[in-house]
Order: sequence, then structure tokens, then C-alpha cells
Amino acid sequence: MASADEQLKRLTDPSLLDKIDGLRKLNVSEYIPLHQACDAMGIPAPGQSLAPGLSTFSDDILTIELSGPSRQLLSIIDVPGIFRTPTYGVTTKEDMTLVQRMVKSYIKDSRTIILGVIPAPVDIATQEILSMAEEADPLGQRTLGVLTKPDPVDRGGEDHVIDLVLGTKNKLNLGYCMVRNRGQQDKSLSMTDRHEKEKQFFNTAPWSTLDRERVGVPALQDRLRELLVDITRREFPNVKHELDKRILDCEQKLKSLGPARETDNQQRTLILDLAAKFQEITSHALDAYYDDVWLKGHTIHFSKSTTRNGNEPATESPDGADQAVTVDTSHSTSETGEPEDPKFPELLNVIQGPWRCPAPQSDNIFDWIESAYRTSRVFELGTFDPSLLPIIFQEQSKKWDGLALAYISNVICAVHSFTDDLLSTLCPDRRVQSNLWTTLIDELLERYEKAMSHTRFILHMERKGIPLTTNHYFNDGLQKARLERLKSALKGQAVAIQFGNEHRDMVKVDSVVSSVQTGNIEHTVKDIHAILKSYYKVARKGFVDVVCMQAADHFLVTGCESPLRLFTPSFVHRLSLNSLILIAGEDVVSKRTRNVLEHEIKCLKAGKKLLKG
Repeated sequence: MASADEQLKRLTDPSLLDKIDGLRKLNVSEYIPLHQACDAMGIPAPGQSLAPGLSTFSDDILTIELSGPSRQLLSIIDVPGIFRTPTYGVTTKEDMTLVQRMVKSYIKDSRTIILGVIPAPVDIATQEILSMAEEADPLGQRTLGVLTKPDPVDRGGEDHVIDLVLGTKNKLNLGYCMVRNRGQQDKSLSMTDRHEKEKQFFNTAPWSTLDRERVGVPALQDRLRELLVDITRREFPNVKHELDKRILDCEQKLKSLGPARETDNQQRTLILDLAAKFQEITSHALDAYYDDVWLKGHTIHFSKSTTRNGNEPATESPDGADQAVTVDTSHSTSETGEPEDPKFPELLNVIQGPWRCPAPQSDNIFDWIESAYRTSRVFELGTFDPSLLPIIFQEQSKKWDGLALAYISNVICAVHSFTDDLLSTLCPDRRVQSNLWTTLIDELLERYEKAMSHTRFILHMERKGIPLTTNHYFNDGLQKARLERLKSALKGQAVAIQFGNEHRDMVKVDSVVSSVQTGNIEHTVKDIHAILKSYYKVARKGFVDVVCMQAADHFLVTGCESPLRLFTPSFVHRLSLNSLILIAGEDVVSKRTRNVLEHEIKCLKAGKKLLKG
């Protein structure tokens, strides 16, 4: 017996569905001529010659159902007879193979009674059906031999046939039965007359010596009924287990199709359930990360001390950040090093493409500041142009643009990938998933663009505006830098003096005056460095927080207008009827598959109920 998967695959095969449509056109409520049934099965009708491309036999089954209170609850499958030599114009080598495969497929079922129908005048040793039956039923628990046409047996050959029925030759565990069917002259006989004529035949010698339970159609019916009861009792646990397994398998397949969605209410309910699950899972998956600006956002390392020695150690590099970092938000690289196609090409016009962030330079920052100062000098009295600080701050923070936009692009890619993966998990129906994604994508891209635009706005305010801050850490840092500069200048003028049990470094006043005396340019450059360093630290902290909290968290993750909050029940309620049909409407194949599964489940449950009764 074919598995449920094989049956379902065959029932949904387009060629089979075309045949079903053809049978429906025959108007089965009326009498159907046999030739029309043969045309639907693709085989020649009785009396027709074998046309090219056709076969005498077909895997399709012509089912004739007889219903009535006196009818037996029994299915009889009349398979073609086995032949070894094709007949020109009637059968082919392919037919021979098809018939053997067909017979084997039916007799291998452990709940099938194998009736080996053999003409009595034929040598039983040449009948291949018995060897095939033995292969399928090695214990002989369901193989019953049926001998036909006893009347044309040659005189003297009856003993050989009788030995078969008595079990003295070619013994079968279930033995043989013998019947005499109607001949050409008996076709007009009623069933009662037919049985009476058969009875008279078996009452004549030598057939009268046979057990009455082994001859005649009524005896065969009784034998089959007993055999069917025995097989049913033996197979009952297996039948029940198989029914349960097939029901479960069909229900799982039906569940994988999702709920029925023929009406707009069913379609909207399906999408509402998906939206609710999407938001439930999303609420447990919110997180953000931002770190590259902190370590590598500045163009040149700030000085750790106030000296202008080019060999001084750099700062702001706690993890060896002087190595370059690559930020790639849209492409992946194959094993050969060639760029692969992006997973989400729709993002290419929204996010920043591949961008390489170099490490901060190790050049002497004082030389750089002095160069900037000299090129911007105006008339002043020992001070510097107020526009100089914004200029050098913009230069020192010029990598903020690439890092911030790359970071937000990475967050967009993460959100986009998460949304795609979650919809793929929640939607077993790939058609629903694809159509839903198509409906969401335009508004998703709009929300991504808002996050990128807001990031650019933050960058403009932080880098292009006037440097302003009310954070007291700026003044603290500035004073600390100036004191460190003074301390460094006086360090070489200190004299150790004993005060009781303590040694203290003392500096003469004259030494202090001489140590702090520098040229206007050097003094201004050092002061600009102190101001820039203090302000950069404060601005960097604020910038990182604002980008994370606003552009990343609010616009992309937790905000009420973030992409993760797009697919919600309220969004589903706003969908038009056309949109519902486009997203959740079932296609023809899904409808047919659902109908096949529902019908099979109904029949299987009815069979299970019959077993219980």
C-alpha cells in the first residue's frame, strides 16, 4: 500500500487532476458507456485496436460500486492476467512489465486476500501467479487457489485437478476452491439458475467426490468470508495503529497549510494571528550595540601629555585600536574573495555600502593644530579665531559620518534580516510569506530611510554646528589638562626638601615664572589641544548616546514607528479586501490539497469509528 505522502502527491498531480476534470464532464449521474471510461483512462475500448502511443493497461482504476442491503462489505480487485509474450496489436513489452508491477503492488499488502485464479485444464506448474503469491505471502495465510473452467478438462485429467482440491499436489495452506462460470450459452441465465446449473455440474462424477465446501461460487463466498474475518482479527491492531498514524499524518499536513482562508474573515484572522505572534516574539528579541566610534572615531590620537615629543604614547586605544576596521553592511564575500550578491538588494538604495574605517593616525597632534592655527590667523592679541575650534573639531570627527551611518546600516540589516527570518518561521506557506513581505517592504524601507535621515541630522548638529555644551565634565577636563600641562613644565624645576620625616618637592617662584613662559603660538596650540580634547570627549559621549537612543533604538527598534512595530494587528485591520486576497488567498493547488486531506481524514475517522463499533 502506498504511503500517505505518495497518495497525496499522486492525488495532486496535474495530469491526474486533468483526468478527474475529464470524468466530471462525463456527467456521472447518467449511464456512462464503457468506451468513454476507457478514453478517460487512456486505454483502447473493447473492440478498438491499439493506437500508437496507447497501452492496453493503465495504472488508473475503474471502480464499480454495488450498494445494497444484501451486498458484501468487500472490495474485489480484478488485475490483468500475467503473460510472458506480447501480442502484436494488443499488448506490448511495456504492458507485460506494467501488469507484473501492478500485480505485485496489490498482493504485497498484508491485508489483501490473494485469489490465484487458474484454469483447471492448464498445467499449474506453469502459473507464475503462485510463485509471486508465495513471495508476497511466504506463510500462505492469505493465498487461496481458485480453479475455473472444470468442464473442458479432458477425460482422464480430472484426477489431477481433484488432487489439487484435495491438497495432495501443489499444496497451498488455504487450499483450492473450484467454480464453474457461465459459458457463452449461459449468459442469459439468472444468478439463481446459474448457481443451480453449477450445483448440478459438481453433483456429477467425478466432481461429486469433492467436499461441498470446496466447490461452487456460494462455497467460495463462504470461504472468503471466513478468511476475511481471520485476516481482520489478525490485522485489527495494525489497522487501528495505521489509521491513527494516517489520521495524524493528514492532520499535520492540513495544519501545515494553516487555517482555511476562503473568506475575508478567515484571511484576516490568519494574518492577525501572524501579527500577534510576530510582536510577541519581537518583544523578547530587542537589543542594540554601538562601540566603534568610542575606539576609533577620532582622526588623530590625542596627546597623553603636554609635550610635543613625537615618541609619546597615544591614548584612546585600549584594545590596540590603531588597526583598521572594515564595516560592510550590504555584501558578503565568497571563498574566492569575489563579492557575492547581497541578500537584500532592496536595501542598497537605503543603507551605506561597504566602507573601510582607518585607525586614528599617530602623527603629532600639536603640529597639526599649529598648522591649522597658522592658516586661520587673523588680527588677535594672543588668542585664536573662534571659528578655528569648529574647523578642527570637524576634521577630528570626520569619521563619525562613516561610522554612524555604517552602524545604523548594520542595525537596519539586522532588523531586516530578523523580520525576514521571523516571517519565514511563522509562515509555513511560502506564498503567504512572499505576498506579506511584498506588502510590508515599501513601508519598511520608508522607516529605514527615516532612521538614516535622522542619523544625518544628528551628524550635522554635532559636527557642523557651533561647539556647545553645558556638561560640567568639559570644564573639569579642561582644568585638569591645564594643570597637567603646568605640572609637566615644573617637574624638572622641583627641589626635594626635608620636612620632619617627609620629603617634599618644592619649586622656586622664579622657576615657576620661567617655566610657564612660552611663545604665543605654542601657548595657543597647547590651549587649543586642551579645549579640543576636553570637548571631544564630552561630545563623543553625547553623540554615541544620541545615535544609539534615537536613530537606533527609537527609529529602528523600540519606537512606536519602528520597522519592528509595523506588522501589528492594527496594520492588518487597515488592509483592504484586495490586499487580504493577495496575501492570504489560497491558490487552486492549496484548495485541492486541503479538500483531499479533509476528505481523507473524514474517511479515516469513519473507518476508525467502524472498528470501534
